[in-house]
Amino acid sequence: MGRIKNLSLRKYFFLITIVYLLVALLLSVLCYNLCDKAIDEFGLYRSMDYASAKEYLESIGGGASMPSDLDIGANQIFYYTVEPWYSIVKFLRVAGPVIIVVAALLLADATFYKRKLKRPIGVLIHSTQQIQNQTLDFEIPDCGSDELGQLCSAFETMRQSLLESNRELWRQAEERKRLNAAFSHDLRNPVTVLKGSAKMAKLCVDGENINTPQLMDNLSRIEAYTGRIEQYVETMSSVQRLEQVQPVKAVVDVACLSSDLNSALSFAAEESGKQLVFHGCYDADTVTVDKGMLFQVSENLTTNALRFARQTVSVMLSVDDNGLELEVADDGCGFPAELLKNGIQPFQKHTEEVDHFGMGLYICKVLCEKHGGSLLLENHKNGAQATAIFRF
Repeated sequence: MGRIKNLSLRKYFFLITIVYLLVALLLSVLCYNLCDKAIDEFGLYRSMDYASAKEYLESIGGGASMPSDLDIGANQIFYYTVEPWYSIVKFLRVAGPVIIVVAALLLADATFYKRKLKRPIGVLIHSTQQIQNQTLDFEIPDCGSDELGQLCSAFETMRQSLLESNRELWRQAEERKRLNAAFSHDLRNPVTVLKGSAKMAKLCVDGENINTPQLMDNLSRIEAYTGRIEQYVETMSSVQRLEQVQPVKAVVDVACLSSDLNSALSFAAEESGKQLVFHGCYDADTVTVDKGMLFQVSENLTTNALRFARQTVSVMLSVDDNGLELEVADDGCGFPAELLKNGIQPFQKHTEEVDHFGMGLYICKVLCEKHGGSLLLENHKNGAQATAIFRF
């Protein structure tokens, strides 16, 4: 039965037509024989001898009689039919087989449509309507292995491809949205440093006395952070996803690194009006690290801590044999329990501030992981603490 069901449309139609025609042939023979039997059974075709015919003609009245000039033998047999029943049965004997054959062909067509066409056509129409409505979250059922079944399978493959394409486009749109948010988020910190450096440079040239060393220091810082902004723009223009950013490690003097980091973070603390306590590392000579990533993470964590701190933010930089650690602690209300439970997610905002996209911690997490490390969040009795780890 399964083999018959899986026949091609042409073979199935040929087979079912032959079967119905054979049945129609048997029924036609039966109809013909039944009609003959009815004629015999009910005496619709009768015969009589000469004497009976003559007597019959005389009995019907009107002086009808057998013509005397006919040369008819005494044993001549006459045949006659019972009308209209004989004509009706004779017509059925001829027309019955024709009607049966036509009915068999119609039934064969109806059976073929019901068994092989109706369900696949309905499935294809429904699937087409779903796709036109841009609803791809459905499944096209298996409709056999014939031509229409293969067409349904092709539609299912097309639906899956469209669904995957739409999901990929949606994912790319989300990635681009996340990347743009990260781009705008990370530009704030260099701009803040540039603004602070510009103010300091103005103070250095106020009046007649010019503080040349301090002015040069501020101008150097402006130049460095302008280069960072240029690097941000170039990097964000060349990557499609935030996760594609790769660290560029270089040997950096630890003392200079601590000094630069302290200066950069101090500007953010001055704008917030809160106190920043920086503990640099002066034990090691050099470290191999991506300075840009380190500054991005430190600035994000520090500005985030300054937003929630009551008065003080503490930043500690330490180096060991495996890597570099940056601890940022504040005296605020601590990280939300939901954040510590579910982990860091993009666009996860815990405040109603419209100027923040909920990307700071996520950016730090991704950059730490790209550098072979991690980002740890915890609460202590005086507030929150974030520890960024960069592996060599």
